[in-house]
Amino acid sequence: MASLLIVDDEPEIREGLRDLLVSCGHSVVEADDGAHGLLQLARHDVDLVLLDIIMPCKEGIETLQEIRRACPSVGIIAMSGHPSKDFYLGLAQRLGADAVLCKPFQPAELTRAMLHVLTTA
Repeated sequence: MASLLIVDDEPEIREGLRDLLVSCGHSVVEADDGAHGLLQLARHDVDLVLLDIIMPCKEGIETLQEIRRACPSVGIIAMSGHPSKDFYLGLAQRLGADAVLCKPFQPAELTRAMLHVLTTA
């Protein structure tokens, strides 16, 4: 199973994702913004980052670029439910996200994206 980092400012989303992923056998660490996410990434060996794009403090696009520089081999799935999510998720893909998900998404969509990223990254 994979080691995952969830970076999202919404506690309910982090909790729901954590519960789902742990029940599937993955190990999970969490962060509530990009700055904390980068700290967690430095502390933990992570296979995949689930990264919200719109967050206070250090937002997802900047965080994505820093993750790509620091850990080029880690998989990144960018997520957004913002009204302009198509723009932000397209930008995230151009900047190195391996996959994108529009919130809200179904568990099966997350599983497919994770499988794709973990087997191709």
